Amino acid sequence: MHLAHAEKLSLRRMEAQDRRKHRRVNWAVRVRGLTGSGEEFTCTTVDVCAGGLRINLARPLSEGENLVLYIDNIGRVEGVVARVLNEIGYAVQFTVPPRKREKIADMLTWLINKDSLGLVDEREGERRPGGGQIIARYNGVSIACAVADVSIFGVALKTAGPRPMIGDRVQIGERAGTCVRYIDGGFAIDYRTLHGTDI
Repeated sequence: MHLAHAEKLSLRRMEAQDRRKHRRVNWAVRVRGLTGSGEEFTCTTVDVCAGGLRINLARPLSEGENLVLYIDNIGRVEGVVARVLNEIGYAVQFTVPPRKREKIADMLTWLINKDSLGLVDEREGERRPGGGQIIARYNGVSIACAVADVSIFGVALKTAGPRPMIGDRVQIGERAGTCVRYIDGGFAIDYRTLHGTDI
C-alpha cells in the first residue's frame, strides 16, 4: 500500500475513534500556530473537544499536515490536520499523550465555563465552594443557583427554588442546555443537547 494512502487511512481510523470518545463544544478564540514547514499563521477556533478542534484559516492546509498551536491559557499543543472541511475550515486532531490530553480537557472546561458560571481561578484567589452563584432561567422563571459540579459538557446546580422539568431548555449566562436529570437539592444541565455535535 502506498505510504501516503496508508497514512490517510490511519488518520481516518484515529478520527473515527476520536469521534466516539469526544463531543465538541462551540468555542471561538484566536489561536497562533506554525505549520510543519515553520510558517506562522493565526486562525479562529470554531469548536473544540479534548481530542482536537475545528479552525477557520485563510491559508490552505493539507490533510495529514502537522501543526503546532499556541492556545492562550493552555500553551503549546501539537496536532495534525485530520480533515479538510472546506476552503477555510479544518479539523485538527491533537497528537499529545493521554496525560496531556486530560490536562487540556480540564483547562478547556475551565475556559469555556469560567465567565458564564463565575468560576474563580485557584491561581488568582481563594476558590469559592462549588464555583459561585449564578442565575438560571427557564420558561420565564429566574432562580438563584450554586454550582455543584461543572464539566465541558454541562453543569450540576443546587437551588432552593423551583426546578425546571426534565427536558426544559435552561439559560445560564450566554450558554444554554437541557435539564437532563435531578440531583439532591438541584438539577443537571447538559449543553450538548443544544450546542454539541459529534466530532
